[in-house]
Amino acid sequence: QPVLASEGDIRLFHNQEYINFVKKLSKKGTGFLDNGDTPVFKGVFEASRYVVGSTLQGLNIVMHKEIEHAFNPIGGLHHARKESAAGFCVFNDAAIAIIEAKKKYELKRILYVDIDAHHGDGVFYSFYDDPQVFIADIHEDGRFLYPGTGSENEKGEGKAEGTKLSIPVPPQTNDEGFKKAFNKVENFILSVKPEIILLQCGGDGLKNDPISHLEYSPQAYRFAAEKLHQLAHKFSEGRIIAMGGGGYSPNNTAKAWVNVVEAFLNH
Repeated sequence: QPVLASEGDIRLFHNQEYINFVKKLSKKGTGFLDNGDTPVFKGVFEASRYVVGSTLQGLNIVMHKEIEHAFNPIGGLHHARKESAAGFCVFNDAAIAIIEAKKKYELKRILYVDIDAHHGDGVFYSFYDDPQVFIADIHEDGRFLYPGTGSENEKGEGKAEGTKLSIPVPPQTNDEGFKKAFNKVENFILSVKPEIILLQCGGDGLKNDPISHLEYSPQAYRFAAEKLHQLAHKFSEGRIIAMGGGGYSPNNTAKAWVNVVEAFLNH
């Protein structure tokens, strides 16, 4: 069952002023939470709390070893910033889960992998200077797709330099190009030896998605999930949490996510 996050959970990442703003517009039921991408509807505040609560529930049951792997299809809202919505994302459940993993479970090597067609800017830049959060993000080149960020020379800063891996790929990239990019991710993970893996597996990288221009097949998602599944059992006691993220062709998205779940179930 979905779990309703508390405002305290949301405050782990978002500021109170923004939370109040979402709450106010949620009661009104009209308008936008940003400059025109993220529409308001009645109950959007509660619906977005369920996204966060369910991802946190996944984290909790994995950390308590009730299960090894979790998947929250409504999660992965990786564009939301601390003070604003962005790109259809209201509250950033992935960022909140990362903070919870650090604070509640005192994890020191948290890995976030993002294969959504769009760069996960809300997560990537929020932890850009955090040496305990390792991020690998494969996305369509920002010159062609929202949010226009994620260049390959962005590797973290300060003590976190080298903890971030940004891999932009050109439009029309297929499975072969994806696997080539993911090989870099795998080498990165081998050096990280993560204590937990969070995967944002947005289905909008599949061919014929109406928003992006990539041409992955569902097998690309199975490939990534299988690799991460193996690495989770090698380094993090099997602890892996997937979040759905984007995907604007329902049939495509279903195929992508089914392949992720099947990869997790296949020993």
